[in-house]
Amino acid sequence: MEEIHETAKAYYNNLTEEQKSKAKEMFHSMDLNGDGKVSVSEYVKAMEAKGFKSCSNETFFVGLDKDGDGMLDFEEFMSLYYLYKSNRLVFCDGHGCRAFLKGVYFTCVDCFKNASNSFDLCSSCFSNKNYTHKHSIILDNYMLLRSMEGPNKEVLIKGFREEEEVLEGFKRWWLFVRKD
Repeated sequence: MEEIHETAKAYYNNLTEEQKSKAKEMFHSMDLNGDGKVSVSEYVKAMEAKGFKSCSNETFFVGLDKDGDGMLDFEEFMSLYYLYKSNRLVFCDGHGCRAFLKGVYFTCVDCFKNASNSFDLCSSCFSNKNYTHKHSIILDNYMLLRSMEGPNKEVLIKGFREEEEVLEGFKRWWLFVRKD
């Protein structure tokens, strides 16, 4: 979570004053007793009310609680705000896993391309083939991003399957990765 904390702080430092004010409003809305910190119970209530059941638990809270004092101060809350606003609250879709995907993870290219519900996997579920999915091309988030630059960018915009050469490259990579 350290990298997420650092990233959240960097983004927060570059927000406009209006955006910073909205972050503080959200923090104060979670701080039900007004003591300037968010307790586990305040956090769970707020996250459940917002419909975030996957992260409305003590385990996720502990990951946010950088200093381990059982409370989220505003600096620790910034990580949650970043995850919330950037749609980075991504969890593994492997069979029963539901781990929070805080670093490198794997995602279905077709689901990503179509902007439908994404299909995302932790390294363990992908490596151990602990999933069932209708599409076959699954890339890690960094490779997916890199595949969108340069000449491949146009291919992805037009549709992944239109350029046979790129598709063949991904198939070769896929076969290499999937070797038993």
